[in-house]
Amino acid sequence: MSLLGTRKRGQVSKGKPKGATSHFRRDIQGLRAIAVLAVVADHLFHWPSGGFIGVDVFFVISGFLITGLLLREHERTGTISFRGFYERRFKRIMPAAIALLIVTVSASYFLIGVERFRETMWDSVWGLFFVANWRFAAQGTDYFQEGLPPSPVQHFWSLAVEEQFYLVWPWLMLGLLALGVRRFGWGVSQRRAAVTVAITVITLLSFAWAMSESVSNATFAYFSTGSRAWELGVGALIAVVQKGLQIRQVAIRTLLGWVGVAGIVYSLFAVPQSSGFPAPWAALPVLSTALVLLAGIGGEQPYVWPLTNKFSIYIGEISYSLYLWHFPVLVLMVALLPTDQPAYYLVCLVMMFALSIASYHWLETPARNGQWFPKRGSLPESSRYGWKITGLAALSIATATVAGAALVPVKPPIESATFVPTALAATGELPVAQKCLGAASKDPALECPAFLGDSIAPDPAAMSNDTAGAFDCWIDQGAPMKACSYGTDRPGAMKVALLGDSHAAMLLPGLTTQLESANWTLDSYVGWGCQWMATGTGSECNDAMESIQERLTTGPQYDLVLVTGARHKTATDKDWVSRQYAAAWAPVAARGTQIVVIADNPGVAGAALQCVNRLGFSVKDNTCSTANSEAFAVTDPLVKAADLVSDAKLVDMNSIYCDESRCPVVIGNVIAYRDTVGHITGTFSKTLAPYLVKSIAAAIS
Repeated sequence: MSLLGTRKRGQVSKGKPKGATSHFRRDIQGLRAIAVLAVVADHLFHWPSGGFIGVDVFFVISGFLITGLLLREHERTGTISFRGFYERRFKRIMPAAIALLIVTVSASYFLIGVERFRETMWDSVWGLFFVANWRFAAQGTDYFQEGLPPSPVQHFWSLAVEEQFYLVWPWLMLGLLALGVRRFGWGVSQRRAAVTVAITVITLLSFAWAMSESVSNATFAYFSTGSRAWELGVGALIAVVQKGLQIRQVAIRTLLGWVGVAGIVYSLFAVPQSSGFPAPWAALPVLSTALVLLAGIGGEQPYVWPLTNKFSIYIGEISYSLYLWHFPVLVLMVALLPTDQPAYYLVCLVMMFALSIASYHWLETPARNGQWFPKRGSLPESSRYGWKITGLAALSIATATVAGAALVPVKPPIESATFVPTALAATGELPVAQKCLGAASKDPALECPAFLGDSIAPDPAAMSNDTAGAFDCWIDQGAPMKACSYGTDRPGAMKVALLGDSHAAMLLPGLTTQLESANWTLDSYVGWGCQWMATGTGSECNDAMESIQERLTTGPQYDLVLVTGARHKTATDKDWVSRQYAAAWAPVAARGTQIVVIADNPGVAGAALQCVNRLGFSVKDNTCSTANSEAFAVTDPLVKAADLVSDAKLVDMNSIYCDESRCPVVIGNVIAYRDTVGHITGTFSKTLAPYLVKSIAAAIS
């Protein structure tokens, strides 16, 4: 999100505009203030719910300002100086961005785990070269990234969109303008008309693409330049046609300004971040912003005080620095303070504004006003190269720091198998520190002590990667059926199938350790959205599930089918979901196959999971837990579905996860969860498995 102006610091107009000699507009600074405060509030307080539309406001402003600047330059000089344009962009954006990346990467080294630090290094590489939006678009559509903490530099995606726009837009405009002059001899009005037509076509095509992509792949559309270009295009259109749209009547301009502000404020609460965004939902804040820009073309806005008061103007001034610094502060401060306490919010607010103000006054403004690339002889030698050397030095430092990602040694995660009993029957022969780990600590027969020592598994810095092979046989989104077999091939082995989504997959690391002793042969059918319910319900696994259902109903019969799934990954009407589950299970149960429903594990609060990675975390004294009311806030439709199918049995392991009031993240010195969408760790899966298999055996006996 670039917050570009066309003036130097101090050119604040106190009266009417100065015509062609000044293009500073106080109402635009106010728009910037609303936009950046909305983004900060959304990220910090998660309120208002549509605070993310602040980015859309910035896109419109940028399209308006840059296009207006380029048009005025061409009309004044007959051309567009690309050297001057990109020098101004570099001076405006890069010094603060480079400083932010250096500080963020350095702080990440001390505050977050090695795995996340390394990811942050690579994210910074993409951010440095303004292609971060494509990296985060790919990560956003990666199932295995869901529920993981955000990158401290994830907000660089919007900067990338704008810089990609700046890379293309001046050349396109010059081409159109030059063609009109040299080929057809067009005057100023004819050239503007040609540019208007071209921008309109590009804007409409981008909006149409955004409409399609918002439905087919909303996450990718959010970050995509093609799906966002129309927002910059709307601002560009206002800039091109502004000479013919000047409104002189103050009353009309005031009314339009207030309507635009009201539209933006309404968007903060009405626009959902779901399918339909960025198109068509972003049209509301985009058009509201365009209305404010249009209302201010004819002169000052003396009565739209939310935009033109001194506070709004100053926040608009520092908005670029505030946008840069706020997100790393919010993400990295989690390593020091719990996010569910007032101190976190207070410290974050103080730090983000202190860093932003310092960055604006001591770095951003001097860099923007400095002579980095003066003409020879225009300045003394020392002044001529001062900022140039400073900028190149900063760029070199940042590049060297970020490039170190490839050289950072990654600490291997603790080998979870060494902490897990090989079978439940053997626990009596193991030391207490081993036999009581994980789920075993809840076994009353073992009489485990409350404190098992300071060691913890998996390593908190690597817990997000502790899948223990759970996804080795995974059905990707929309992919055909895939099945893998595990366990014994001894005669008389029970033939078992495991069906479900990623929550089912995370049971595999533990179940596979028990198959030999239980005399099971297990086939896994796990994949993206593969809840075992009636097909045709819009699941990403619909085609694969049709094949799975056919195999279960007409293929070699299984003795036992295990089914589970994430409660929050199904439709909001849980009664309907339960019926769809039952509709798929009933034909299989009618064959005589036993069905055991494994209730989904509890959810986990983000603050509880962050607690494990906080500096000063103690296994003995930690309070990292989720209240039962939050952990079970979403109804598990599997439970009711089990009652709808004759002879289906329910196995509920939640007493191992929770006590009467809370669900701890660390259970018996083992971290139970690997992310905030309720995936358990491979280590905990292995400690849970003996008890799970025992419960299944009891249910079908």
